[in-house]
Amino acid sequence: MTRETDPLLKNRQQPQPQPLVKPLFKKLLTIIIPLSLIIISSYYIMTHHHQHHHQNDPNNTDGPILTLRLYTNNIRFDNKNYPDKYEQPWEIRKFQSINSMQFNTFQGNGNIICLQEVLHNQLIDILQGLNDIQEWNYYGVGRTDGEKSGEFAPILYKDQDFKIIENSTFWLSPTPHVPSKGWDAALERIVTMVTFQSRLNPEIKFNIFNTHYDHRGVEARRKSSQLIVDKMKNYNDYPSFLCGDFNTEPNDEPYHILTKAGFKDGKILIDKKSAYGFETTFTGFDINNEPISRIDYIWSPSFTRILSNSNNDTNQDSDDDNDNDESYEVTLKQFGILSNWFNGHHFSDHRPVVSTYELRKKK
Repeated sequence: MTRETDPLLKNRQQPQPQPLVKPLFKKLLTIIIPLSLIIISSYYIMTHHHQHHHQNDPNNTDGPILTLRLYTNNIRFDNKNYPDKYEQPWEIRKFQSINSMQFNTFQGNGNIICLQEVLHNQLIDILQGLNDIQEWNYYGVGRTDGEKSGEFAPILYKDQDFKIIENSTFWLSPTPHVPSKGWDAALERIVTMVTFQSRLNPEIKFNIFNTHYDHRGVEARRKSSQLIVDKMKNYNDYPSFLCGDFNTEPNDEPYHILTKAGFKDGKILIDKKSAYGFETTFTGFDINNEPISRIDYIWSPSFTRILSNSNNDTNQDSDDDNDNDESYEVTLKQFGILSNWFNGHHFSDHRPVVSTYELRKKK
């Protein structure tokens, strides 16, 4: 009787005997197999131990690197009383202004928007526009009363990307903790500060400062730079970035106060092949009569390096290039001054400025 696995053959041949394994080969097998098991087991134990140690090491460098994208723009306040003849109303300008923010901060998990000259109604419009696609939040107050009155210098972020550790506002004046004008300033001026923690890598924390210097007060701009340097110096153990409209050219004293304190201007620091866009940031609204003026900046810590050369000479005068926070590496990857002209009009009298950084936590 045949089994199911046997083929039904009439002339069935008997299976041929298999050659015996040589005794030497048998001995080799008895050595190789146990040795292989020992090696595999040892590798597993070492790998598992390394992963466990890595996951519990708060200062590891193998965690995700944060790609931080900073976008800053003076959007021009909603000017209803004294409109420039070339200036479109905010109801027209807002669409391309919001689109520019959206387009340049859509990708990734490290986008921050810093704005200036934002009235409360404009802030509501911007949040509504951005939140059509992604969920954005903000911190900021009106400079006139510390609540909703006057212009904001808000910092916008996505809750899914960042957790706020601390936030505050101070005024650029001798009395920085109360709403006030400083020195010879025409208007109240503020600095908005937020300390963020990355959700991608909770070990990475950093500070964002956003400001708008006075447009008339020469002493006020100089004193504002010094006040910011004093405030940011040793603020905490995290890297600090400073964005805004400084109403200050690169040859002016307020600019040099910042560079001598070690702050790095992204446009000067960046390798030319990684730079994009225009040379100037202030345009006005007359396309045929644009001034040559760079007054909007993104500043990074003194120890910032560029992607192409980690030991580059930045060509920025500084009395303080020492890394006072050796627990982070900051690398500038991209810098750009973007267009503010679309469909026959400017959406602001300032061009947006963008920078992309890599933040790495070191041991």
